[in-house]
Amino acid sequence: MEISQTFDAKLKRAGEMAWSLFRQTFPYLILGAGIGAFVYGFVPADWVAKVAGSDNPLAIPVAAIVGIPMYIRVETMLPISTVLLDKGMSIGAIIALIIGGAGASIPEVIILSSIFRRKLVVAFVLTIIFVAIVAGYLCELLL
Repeated sequence: MEISQTFDAKLKRAGEMAWSLFRQTFPYLILGAGIGAFVYGFVPADWVAKVAGSDNPLAIPVAAIVGIPMYIRVETMLPISTVLLDKGMSIGAIIALIIGGAGASIPEVIILSSIFRRKLVVAFVLTIIFVAIVAGYLCELLL
C-alpha cells in the first residue's frame, strides 16, 4: 500500500510539473503560430524562395545573422519554420536562423556584456554565427 502512495505522489508531482511547463511554453507557441500565420498569409512565397531559397548562396549567412536579434525560442520557431519551409526557404537557412536566434539572442549578449570583456562577447557571437552557418550548409548538403 505504501508503494502505491509513493507512486501516486510521484505521478501527481509529474503532472504538476508537466502542467507548469505547458503554461510556460503555451504563450510562445501561440506567438509562433501567430507569426507563422502572418507569414503564411502575407509574405509572398516567391519572395521567400528568392531571398532565402537554396538557389541563393548568401541565404544561410544572412539567416544566421538575422536570427540573432529575433530572440527565437524553439516553441515559436517550430510553427514559423514550417511556414517558411512551405514558402520556399531552404532547410539550411532555417537551421541557421534557429541556431543564430537561440544561440546569441540580444538579451543574452547584453547579460554577457555586463560580465565579460567585449572581445570575449564578440568571439561568442562570431562563434554562434559560424556554427549556424556551418550547420546550415551541412544540412543543405545532407538533406
